[in-house]
Amino acid sequence: MTPDDSDALPPGLPAPHGGPGSPELFSGDSISSPDSFQFVDLGATYSPDDHPFETFYLPLLSRAVTYDRAVGYWSASELQYAAQGTAHFLANGGKMRLIVGAQLAQRDVDAVIEGKPLDDVVAARLLADPDLAGTRIVQSEHLSVLAWMVATDRLEIRVGVPRGEDGELLTHLQSGRYFHTKYGIFADRYGNRVAFNGSNNSSVTAWARNHETFDAYPSWNVPIWDYLGVHKVLDFEKHWTDNADAGWAVIDLPSAVRKHLIEHAPEAPPLPPGVVLPPLDAPTSSEDDTEEFDVEAAWDELVALRDAPTESPWTGVGSAWARPLPHQAELISRVVSTYPRGYLLADEVGLGKTVEAGMVLRELFTSGRAKKALLLVPASVMKQWQEELHEKMNLDVARFDKGVFVDRYDAPIPVDPNANPWSAFPIVLASSHLARRRDRRRQILDAGPWDVVLVDEAHHARRRGSKPTDTPNSLLALLQEMRDKEMWRALYLATATPMQMNPHEAWDLISLLGLKGRWGVSAEDFIRYFKLLAIDPMHRHWDLLCAMLEDYFADPQAERDADLEQEIDDALGWTGAYVVTALAGNPPSADLKAKFPNETSEWMDKWLRRHTPMRDRVFRNTRKTMRDYQAAGIIPDDVVIPYRHVKDEFIPLQPNERRLYERIEGYIRRHYNAYMAEAGNQALGFIMTVYRRRLTSSFEAIKRSLRRRLSVLENGKNLAELLTDDDNVDVEGSLFEPEAFDTRADRLRDEIAELKSFLQDLDSITGEDSKASKLVADVTEALNTYSSVVVFTQYADTMDYVRERLLTAGYRRLGCYSGRGGEVYNVESGSWTEVTKSEIKTRFRSGELEVLIGTDSMSEGLNLQTSGRLINYDMPWNLMRVEQRIGRVDRIGASYKDIRISNYFYADTVEEQVYKGIAEDYGDFTDIVGDAAPVLANIEKAIERLALTGHATTTEIDSEVGQIRQQVEDIKSEPVGNDDMGEPGGDGRIKQPPTLEGGTSLRDLERVLTANGLTSDAFEPDPSRPRVYWLKPPAEALSALSFRKDDGVHDIEEYFDPSPLAPLPVTFDRATWDESDDADLVFLTYGTPELSALLPAASHDD
Repeated sequence: MTPDDSDALPPGLPAPHGGPGSPELFSGDSISSPDSFQFVDLGATYSPDDHPFETFYLPLLSRAVTYDRAVGYWSASELQYAAQGTAHFLANGGKMRLIVGAQLAQRDVDAVIEGKPLDDVVAARLLADPDLAGTRIVQSEHLSVLAWMVATDRLEIRVGVPRGEDGELLTHLQSGRYFHTKYGIFADRYGNRVAFNGSNNSSVTAWARNHETFDAYPSWNVPIWDYLGVHKVLDFEKHWTDNADAGWAVIDLPSAVRKHLIEHAPEAPPLPPGVVLPPLDAPTSSEDDTEEFDVEAAWDELVALRDAPTESPWTGVGSAWARPLPHQAELISRVVSTYPRGYLLADEVGLGKTVEAGMVLRELFTSGRAKKALLLVPASVMKQWQEELHEKMNLDVARFDKGVFVDRYDAPIPVDPNANPWSAFPIVLASSHLARRRDRRRQILDAGPWDVVLVDEAHHARRRGSKPTDTPNSLLALLQEMRDKEMWRALYLATATPMQMNPHEAWDLISLLGLKGRWGVSAEDFIRYFKLLAIDPMHRHWDLLCAMLEDYFADPQAERDADLEQEIDDALGWTGAYVVTALAGNPPSADLKAKFPNETSEWMDKWLRRHTPMRDRVFRNTRKTMRDYQAAGIIPDDVVIPYRHVKDEFIPLQPNERRLYERIEGYIRRHYNAYMAEAGNQALGFIMTVYRRRLTSSFEAIKRSLRRRLSVLENGKNLAELLTDDDNVDVEGSLFEPEAFDTRADRLRDEIAELKSFLQDLDSITGEDSKASKLVADVTEALNTYSSVVVFTQYADTMDYVRERLLTAGYRRLGCYSGRGGEVYNVESGSWTEVTKSEIKTRFRSGELEVLIGTDSMSEGLNLQTSGRLINYDMPWNLMRVEQRIGRVDRIGASYKDIRISNYFYADTVEEQVYKGIAEDYGDFTDIVGDAAPVLANIEKAIERLALTGHATTTEIDSEVGQIRQQVEDIKSEPVGNDDMGEPGGDGRIKQPPTLEGGTSLRDLERVLTANGLTSDAFEPDPSRPRVYWLKPPAEALSALSFRKDDGVHDIEEYFDPSPLAPLPVTFDRATWDESDDADLVFLTYGTPELSALLPAASHDD
């Protein structure tokens, strides 16, 4: 496609359309419109042979509405040289933000030390010596261009100056550094963006004469933009807000320099002779704009848009805000393509099981294949699930919480009081802890069946003992009964640890999926199959192995590994390979077995291990999988997959702290043992374990717990009132039934006097808190290297205490996130202000927040990969929760290659002795969190026994640690392990992931809805925010009307009647929505009620 030439323009440059204030903004097609970046034939890399000034800079500048540049040296000559492009940039209402470098002399640094404001010193340096390299941000002959843009607020400038480790200013000679950052971002009126990064400064010489190279990242090339381009946008915003890289400070353009420039500014833009500034006035509407359109054609176009998810596979996934990573795309493709087959999602902690499950749900529901789902998740993460489904999958689901349905804002949703709550909405999100109550089971069974049932943290469904014949707990019993009564079409289970300590636990879960033949009959046959593979092939029960292999292939959807089959054929030839690949139902002959072990038996082992339900029905990805994808070139080399460095910190208690710690510990231990010795009082004993965990966190946490206990006892409340939402995760991980906490706490009233004494002593603690002092010191040190710090704790009580200690230490750029939601410190009011989750995310990512403190609620759904420093203020007894926390920063695309983690413990405690004992063999527990993760639950039990049953001796502690070490080794030798789950890894067979894009993209949605005669008037572009529209809802939803002739055409004016509903901001662009802190901004896509109101209802005969 070639644009029309214009005599006034350089060859090949189209005349741009109206500026930001005109109605023509966003009109036309963002792909084919001449003023769109997508009209430019961009390359991936540029060198002198590509003539980058003519092929890159000039065409982008002429189409741009914003231009951000961070560079060591910038000359306004580049704008003067690109005069016609600059003219169009100005006519577009273009604005530029510039960060440049300034190098200081010793006299400048001395002046600051003596008290002269830094602003004045930098101003003097910029104005005094125009020939000094690095400070000459404008050449004198082009001063008028710069001056006019500054004077008319078209150009903002900030300056980077070097600092030392202690924050002191450095001269160029001292620092040895220039502000050598060299990147930029252009944006056009359609929201298209192009980021570039390379060796070029901003001058005519750099663009047109020097040997410079740079790379370009267009936003419409989504994979490249997501991996590379968007980080340049984030980097610029970080630098612009004075959150510069270590060793630099970024300051506003000194007022003296700005004043100097404005004084020299001409009245009109100083363009060379013959270059005319295009008119800024909007073009008047032509008569064609008001001509009537074909109503029925417009209606049919919207019908086609409505039906796209059902007509074109993967439209649901492709139009979600989240973009699946390679391993997630493989899983989603397999699960959806074989629906309603059930699966177990067992990815390592932090690799996105929620996204995987949510994407499957989105595709099934938007395509119409599923219409009813029940999601059972732990109560402690219900809200996080609801938010994740909305933010990443654009699914708004109702949450059944404390007997009522609430939306994601915690507002009640009216429901027919006679309706069964478990089927009250198409998708019901409820607590698995609530579902397992005996008094809820009949209600649940009456509500089914469902198209989809999903259970998160499915390992909570297990038996009460260690044998496969032991009684199932209430959650496992519920799921077994639901399976037997066919309460679902598809069951999806999610857990990082499907097998706790016994192989039958994995079978208990996958047998719920409906396995064929002997695989689904008993755990004994399941375990025996894998045990047989571990013995000499001469002595195996081949009849059982081949029969179970035959049962596996009896499932028509069971995978047959064609790659492995080819490998066997290559190794053994056709005849030899057939003996292996035809094993199903055909045991090897006696003659063949007599030759075992040999190459044939080795290939038989691989064939038998590859074709089991543990491979076929379980997905297991690890961080090693991510590195394998990168090694295969599927994840680019410059995308950071970080390495973690963990340090355990054992913090000594001060004498007064030690005395109080031991006294509280004795109180907890005494009551724990008394309750556990009495039949029916074990729930009371469990509550004491919660107190012991809180003592490990902070004195503030235990103090607030004891205050709650006193209130409960004095007011005769139930045991459940002794716990907070932060304790739910411990309750759910226990084997206690929910009913155990329904009893009143009256029998504990004799503790009241003792509790009051404790609280008086806790209130009297004075002096420095040892752990809090350590935190302040570590935060101070961390901020010299990292842009931000993340602090995790188990309890909101501790979080509140920690944030006040940081305020006392002088930190103000603080944020918090807990079950209460987001909070930031307001310096002006001196108080904490509630903010949305998206605002916390935006402020943290932009660098506005230095320290983010949160409970384990923050370990779900908040990606914090812009930070490289994490501190665990307390350590949960269950280390899997620590792994969940670390997964917030240890993510693909992290900002730092090396992330550093500190784990805080109190010294001379049971916790210290247990963790140190295990760390002798397993370092930072990486080995345990990987292959032997189930042992982590036993570490938790060991600490509980040692801390609560008596004063543990060194011998007793060593014995417990020895048992844990042995369990780690034992579980690695179990017949069934993590290596048997999912597709086998480590064999180099990494596949290119499928592309999950339907026939209708987000761009298509935007293009059709903003141009269609029935909907275009509903969209008013926001002049201040590219890619954002103000959506004016119609007076009557289009879904309630019909404009088909054979359906009785409505009066078209009926649709354009004024609406009483207020306009709301919407966008179709992922990056725009993600980078916005506007909580009201709607990501408009399939599944949102706002889009549904604009599309015809499916009930009409279309």
